[in-house]
Amino acid sequence: MMNDKDCPTHGQGVKTAVIMAAGLGTRFGKMTETVPKGFVECGGMSMVERSIQTLIACGIERIIIGTGYLKEKYEALKEVYPQIECVFSPRYAETNSMYTLWNCREVIGDDDFLLLESDLVFEKKAITSLLECPEPDIMLITPVTKFQDQYYVEYGEGNRLTRCSTIETELDAKGELVGIHKLSNKFYRAMCEDYARKVEDKPKLGYEYELLTMSQEIMKVYVLRVEGLKWYEIDDVDDLNYAEQHILPYL
Repeated sequence: MMNDKDCPTHGQGVKTAVIMAAGLGTRFGKMTETVPKGFVECGGMSMVERSIQTLIACGIERIIIGTGYLKEKYEALKEVYPQIECVFSPRYAETNSMYTLWNCREVIGDDDFLLLESDLVFEKKAITSLLECPEPDIMLITPVTKFQDQYYVEYGEGNRLTRCSTIETELDAKGELVGIHKLSNKFYRAMCEDYARKVEDKPKLGYEYELLTMSQEIMKVYVLRVEGLKWYEIDDVDDLNYAEQHILPYL
């Protein structure tokens, strides 16, 4: 099995990142009545700003944020970080992450990019591992560590993505989705073309499932398993407390 140590340093020239940040964040209750989920503070800094600073430190020059709920909060970040471009999705309340990603297609243009969620805390290694691996289309996973809302991943020969599910018994789980990816523009365009045919039927589709469809039918998605990576997806107050106690001290 190949892991992050097996991928030689091989800069792919990726200088763009896309952050999914359109969601309502209802599981945070009153905390997201006045700010979007990405602005919930973890260790004294909002999750999204922590991610932005890490991306810039890793050489990312364009940061496209797919916005929805309370979009003005993200737009205000442009005053501090000129690298940011925001793309508003007016249908954010009735759609999901694949729609948000699809809605960014004109601004993304011809760029290859990193794709990540707005509700993550992670060490720099999560980004550098993707940038240094020569594979063009990568799903980052780790051994299963999260205590709730896990998204399990299975891969086969050549580390090709074969299945993913929120139910561990449905597949041969070899790790857990982190929520950070590297995508070539060719792969992204194929995703958009496929999704355009079913957008009205599946507005709630998560981009993870579109990645899986592409990997099974058209183009390989490489699964990069990084051992010992410190990260956490923060969906509610319990997650927030866990991340502050067990993850942030290592970042």
